[in-house]
Amino acid sequence: MSTAGFEVRYIETRWHDKSTLLELIESQYALPLEEESSGGYVACTTIYPKVDELRFSQLAITYNDRGSTSPPVILASDGTIIPLKKVVHPETGKQWWIEPGEWNPKSKAWVTNTHRTAGIISFQIGKQRLDLHITLTDSSKEQLDKYLIDFKSDMWELVLDESSYIQAEAKQGMIGSVDESTLSLVGSIWSYGRNVLKKPKSELRETQVLKPRMAVKPVPRTFMEIATKGSTKQLTSRSTKPNFNVAENSYLLYALLSTHRIVSQLCRVSQSKTERLANNLSKLDERLASLKDYKTVNRDLVVKDYKKAKLEQDLNHINVELERELLEINSGASSHGVTGYLRIQKQSQYGSHFCLCKFEEAQEWKPLPGFKYSSIELDGRYKALFQAYTDYKLTADMSSRPVGGGQGAVLSIEHLSSIEIIGEPLWLKRKREKFRDMEEMAVALSKSDWKKQLTNQELEEQDKERESIENRKKFFNEQQQNVSYVRKHLEPKEKQLKELTKQLITLGIKPKRTFPNSMTFVQNPNYQGVHAGFKKLKEQIGLTDEDILMSLEAIDRIGLVNIPLLYERWCLLQLIKTLQHQFRFTPEDGWKRKLLKILENKSDNTSIQFTNLQAKRQVDLFYEPRLENGKLPDFVLDMTFEAKDGSQAQKKVVLDAKFYSDGFMRQQGGLSGVVKGLALRKDYSEGGKNAVFILHPTAQAVIEANGPVSPQEWGKVSHLGELKLFEWDQREQPHQFGAICLNPLISHQHGDEMQRMLGMFLQYEIDNSGSDDDVANHNFCIGCGSTALRKVEHTHRNQSKVWYQCTECDLFTVYNHCYQCNHRLIKNGEHWTYHSTMPMQPINIKCPSCEVPI
Repeated sequence: MSTAGFEVRYIETRWHDKSTLLELIESQYALPLEEESSGGYVACTTIYPKVDELRFSQLAITYNDRGSTSPPVILASDGTIIPLKKVVHPETGKQWWIEPGEWNPKSKAWVTNTHRTAGIISFQIGKQRLDLHITLTDSSKEQLDKYLIDFKSDMWELVLDESSYIQAEAKQGMIGSVDESTLSLVGSIWSYGRNVLKKPKSELRETQVLKPRMAVKPVPRTFMEIATKGSTKQLTSRSTKPNFNVAENSYLLYALLSTHRIVSQLCRVSQSKTERLANNLSKLDERLASLKDYKTVNRDLVVKDYKKAKLEQDLNHINVELERELLEINSGASSHGVTGYLRIQKQSQYGSHFCLCKFEEAQEWKPLPGFKYSSIELDGRYKALFQAYTDYKLTADMSSRPVGGGQGAVLSIEHLSSIEIIGEPLWLKRKREKFRDMEEMAVALSKSDWKKQLTNQELEEQDKERESIENRKKFFNEQQQNVSYVRKHLEPKEKQLKELTKQLITLGIKPKRTFPNSMTFVQNPNYQGVHAGFKKLKEQIGLTDEDILMSLEAIDRIGLVNIPLLYERWCLLQLIKTLQHQFRFTPEDGWKRKLLKILENKSDNTSIQFTNLQAKRQVDLFYEPRLENGKLPDFVLDMTFEAKDGSQAQKKVVLDAKFYSDGFMRQQGGLSGVVKGLALRKDYSEGGKNAVFILHPTAQAVIEANGPVSPQEWGKVSHLGELKLFEWDQREQPHQFGAICLNPLISHQHGDEMQRMLGMFLQYEIDNSGSDDDVANHNFCIGCGSTALRKVEHTHRNQSKVWYQCTECDLFTVYNHCYQCNHRLIKNGEHWTYHSTMPMQPINIKCPSCEVPI
């Protein structure tokens, strides 16, 4: 049992106004306290804590001795002391102390940040001290440390890595903008600095020291000593000693310390890249190992498709749905009209459909009485209820007009009171045949433990995937060798520079960034070498502006952090890295300064422009912009596309980072509730115009939202709007609302999720005309970002398909349209395809528009 004179619990408060507390509910259990030293205690909790009996919990401290009234205080890292706010239980009178916050009159609550801040908060509670460790939900301190390291490494990598993708095709040892010349430059700076250390510039300062009588240079004190002490062996003498803390050495030390910091960060970047490349290679090996002559089929998705297909071939169900849709269209209008039968045939060149009719079931099908042929216009509000080559019984008011010199008549539906499909249309017969095939396949799969042997065509597709993976492995292996080469040569230099600066500091030199107007840097080649080398080094890695380096170092000293905010900024870095590294976009001049202002929390509503001249695309990335409706999402991507015919199109994507635990996600209504809240309630979609996606670290969110809806591996953690998952989603456009799992603790996974989502927004074009399977915009590879694609001739049954192959990574991309509804479909191989595939036919896309299950 703890001997502390206080306890820490979670409480929930309800207020009438900012001064009147109505209710205070205490959690059942106090946080366990561990005594580390006399009067020093440690407790642990997590951000977004799950306290079952409390809905909106906050940390609170109370004294065990009710006579203690001294307010506990927070000891901030900068030395600031923040007194806690006292609240008194309205029924028991017990005093609690909570973090002071801001009053929110709308929610009638004091809003604080402790519940979403990770790190260590130190409290002084009377004469005792408490260090409260707040960690990520379900995450150890080691994982939290890794989270912070990943953020800082990504920040340094983006700023120090001046290379675009083109520079990555580098000579031996190149990593970003670090190549052999950079390594040589760092070596020469150290060498010149070492030479300076052998004979540094100094100024002689007069001092007084004891010397033998014969060597004394007298000062007034010398004569006093002779007069008072008489004959002594040593007397005070005038002397001099060198002072090394001169302007030239101060600047030299500054340059060497800065070089050391830069080299240290380059080592960190190379370490980060080494880990990422190792993860990439491991992931590719996993993908290769998964390519077998069979596929494990997701039974749950098959059952879901089976139930849907069974209803879609049931004529009674089809007619019930038609009546339901008709009721919605008529909106309660009274029923009236003539009952008859209508057979809709093919579409004419003028847009109407040829038709036959009769008024009794036993009669023969004929054109409208009195005419040689008849057609019907289906372009009004009832258009969606009719299909070509289908017989209907309906009650309707129709009008007609003669055409073709009175030879034919064109019908128009004025009002439709009832509709029913009769007979067995050809399309329904085919559906029933496919349904029977589906049943047989499902039965066979259940007997084979849901393992499906691949067909020859599916094996061909798999061979293409294997070829692309092998290509990527070769590419990443080459990069890994280059990174290892740089790291191998940088690490010793980092240690040498560290030792050199230590030796200079022991001489009493203090660094100053001001460059002295001194002839020493002209006449002394060693001083000149350090200065010139440092200047060249900054130019080579893009740090010519001194304030950029200072901002980097300030951000790198992050202590107590607001983890949701850190996650938001980390997501920003992933967006930029993906645009630059995966899709080869070039950021605007001055982008680093903009980014660092954001990361320093000194800027919002900031945009950075990225351009890809080869792909003819531009992305304006906004951080915390204000939409026209006044809302403030985390990120907006304004995308501009130049088509092959020179025309331009635009697309807006809204992204919001949500660092939620599993429990907190559930409290917000799960994935469906969070996305709906942003897209509809906050109207981030601006009336359905914008795509709205959330970025989150919760690996179980899709499953808990009754997913996945896609059989691909990525469908278990992310939802790209490929099929209907949310009940509220009307799916006027597919791929419009969704969420991807970005978890920095799953480093092998988050990069692909971001790349697939951004690739979808950059590549996908909605087109229902079916006139041309190829896309209007310039083609590019979603796998590596290249625009060097070749068109591939093929002999497949569907000759309208358009095939492209990337000449760099060998990825195949197939452009097509849905046979059922003519919706645009794009297939990027097994791994990068963002449409769903058929559960039992892994090479076939399930249309995101009509979602036909067979």
